[in-house]
Amino acid sequence: MSLNTAINVAPTPDIRRPKAARRLARGAAFLCALAAISVLVAGCGRIQQTPTAAQDGYTMTMFAQPSTPVVGDGTLVVTLRDPAGNPVSGARLQVEGNMSHAGMKPSFGKVTGEDAGRYTVAIPWTMGGDWYVDIKATLADGRVIARRFPIAVHEK
Repeated sequence: MSLNTAINVAPTPDIRRPKAARRLARGAAFLCALAAISVLVAGCGRIQQTPTAAQDGYTMTMFAQPSTPVVGDGTLVVTLRDPAGNPVSGARLQVEGNMSHAGMKPSFGKVTGEDAGRYTVAIPWTMGGDWYVDIKATLADGRVIARRFPIAVHEK
């Protein structure tokens, strides 16, 4: 056999995956990464309706009555406790509800009663959807305790 003689060899099969399979694998990897990121981010920035204590040490809770608020006149119950767990009475509350999307006018709450650190607040819900409620409690010594709570308002 001379150097000029061609050797007849069958072509080697392409062992790479077909293009569609590679694209599908990349898409699946992307979705897995996206799901992992969303799980990590889901807890970040979420405001809890369970008791929260911030760096100031005060604990504030808020819940709606009825527990599933509907469009119209609503009631919130806010409790405030000092770092030792004692109820804080005599605070001046400012309550503002805003929808989670832009373009809606805020609703302002009015404190209608107080009993040993438990404040009852009347607030109008103007539309169904996701809201957040900002509460600022000004204590007798002038300190301000502020918290934000999410709340879902339902249509009647």
